[in-house]
Amino acid sequence: MSNYIKYIAVLSIVVFFAGCTKEREEQNKTSFQILADKEKELNDREARVKLKEIELEEREKKLGMVENPTSQQNTTQTDTSTAHLQNLTQVQKDSVKKVEAEKKKEKKKEIQKEITKKFENPTSTVKDYYEYIQRGINESGNFDANMKKAQKYFPSRPVDKLKSGYKSTKQFTVVEEPKVLSQKDNKASVVSKVKQTQVVKKDGKDTEVTKTLTVTYNLTANKNGEWVITGNSVKEE
Repeated sequence: MSNYIKYIAVLSIVVFFAGCTKEREEQNKTSFQILADKEKELNDREARVKLKEIELEEREKKLGMVENPTSQQNTTQTDTSTAHLQNLTQVQKDSVKKVEAEKKKEKKKEIQKEITKKFENPTSTVKDYYEYIQRGINESGNFDANMKKAQKYFPSRPVDKLKSGYKSTKQFTVVEEPKVLSQKDNKASVVSKVKQTQVVKKDGKDTEVTKTLTVTYNLTANKNGEWVITGNSVKEE
């Protein structure tokens, strides 16, 4: 009996210690689980904070990119405007130069055309000659000046002789315009018909005498195509 009681007592002690050990193990497991959960929570929190910082940095970068392009765009627009203005100015300068060059070219063409016209048509010289003769007769006070101008078209005829030939002329009319009789190289012959009214002394009185004359002019052209009268022959009708 006493042995049975001892056995029960030992068994009770063993069970008690086993229970305490198990309880202690359970408590240790619970403590370890709590520590693990807290550590995970801290790690998660740190991760969220880091993620937040990254998001903030990205947002700041985006804001910076939005602001800077505006500045860059303004700078680009300014540079573009300046370049466009410079290009426009250059285009205008080039246009002015081109217009001036075209004007000079056209002027040269006109001069050459005029020279060619005179060279091809010697009648122009005779017409100009008649023009100054008529002016000298009709314009009071300009006789001498116009005779000098007319003599340039008939250089072989002295000015004084030209003046004496038309000094008493009251009227000079071209009846038939000058026309070319012949032309070869720098030689030409031109004929025209004129009516000339002169004041002559007759029986001590001034009398008007009108004559119709057919005049043939010989002309020569220089290297510039300028025709001049070298001589003439007159036939009275």
